[in-house]
Amino acid sequence: MKFLKAIPIFLTILALNSCGSVMKVSDVNEKGFFYATKESTTLKSVDFDLDSNKQLLVVPNSEYMKGMAEKLNYFDKVITFDDLEKEIIKENKQDEVGSLTGKIGLNNAFRKYKKFLYLRFDENKEKNNRIQLKLINPENFDEIFIADTLFDTVWVGVYDGNTFNPLFNELIKYIKKNSKTYNK
Repeated sequence: MKFLKAIPIFLTILALNSCGSVMKVSDVNEKGFFYATKESTTLKSVDFDLDSNKQLLVVPNSEYMKGMAEKLNYFDKVITFDDLEKEIIKENKQDEVGSLTGKIGLNNAFRKYKKFLYLRFDENKEKNNRIQLKLINPENFDEIFIADTLFDTVWVGVYDGNTFNPLFNELIKYIKKNSKTYNK
């Protein structure tokens, strides 16, 4: 009888363990990559001197994006969009830089405040149910890196191991290819 009482508890634990986490900052493994159940695809990989441009990475206002970018252990400083605005105000450069709205705003911040790269998620404009991770050079708004993967909300589900971590793993490969100083 005790065995029958334990079945619901066992099934609950099994169900919870089979579900992956969603947007929880992960650690890289001993090989220098995030846990992933699949690989994503690199759609664009432009040769770029990352080492000369690693002093600042700006990400959207998301603790997840900031945390994952920090776990790459490559960029000197990772800040959110809000943090960038605060820094500009703190240094009294808001009149010079102007609003950070859109591409022109980011380009102004790059030219008039500080050199940085911009990392963000985006939807695939050509294919449905796909998500992309893009690394952008705000100097000319060139997308220097784009990784793409299936965003499967129906069959497999969306979780870090099958959606987000594979994208960040592609970014790690890109950094390794374009950096002489990256040691992960």
